[in-house]
Amino acid sequence: MNVKKMTWKEFSALYCERQEQTPEGLKEILRAQVGKYSPEGFMLLECHVLDSSRMGSLTILPFGLNNTFKAIPDHPISPRGLASDMSVVIGILDPKEV
Repeated sequence: MNVKKMTWKEFSALYCERQEQTPEGLKEILRAQVGKYSPEGFMLLECHVLDSSRMGSLTILPFGLNNTFKAIPDHPISPRGLASDMSVVIGILDPKEV
């Protein structure tokens, strides 16, 4: 699967332009997750369900041995467990960038 490896600047800019968050606030949240879960990385998911109010919304999930997702999924997933939230990975971030 070919997923774009993003810099912190790219990752935070894309997420924060669509979601209600600042780069500083996002960094604080992700640093806490790094300390607690030791992820191998963070994946940025985008909802692609055309008839959903979540269309285009972004979600960040950690992946790695101590996380729900051990690896980057190669198929659409639902971060919230809803059919209206099927999302695909559009980028990944190395936790060292946070």
